[in-house]
Amino acid sequence: MKREDINYIISILLIFSISITGIVGYVQSRLELRRFVPHRYFAYATLILAVLHVFLNWSKVWRYLRRKFKGQ
Repeated sequence: MKREDINYIISILLIFSISITGIVGYVQSRLELRRFVPHRYFAYATLILAVLHVFLNWSKVWRYLRRKFKGQ
């Protein structure tokens, strides 16, 4: 599997995880559940996927930041 394929898979999982976290968080607040474990787990998964996504795309992010700060 290529790195680009992994990047796309992580992006899709990240979108899915953010959506599920939002939906479960909404249900948690509407039903006034104090300790609703699935919301917490999806939030942790979202955080891990976001860090992994930035890690895999760090060279692109770094080039962008260098270009932006170099032009000032």
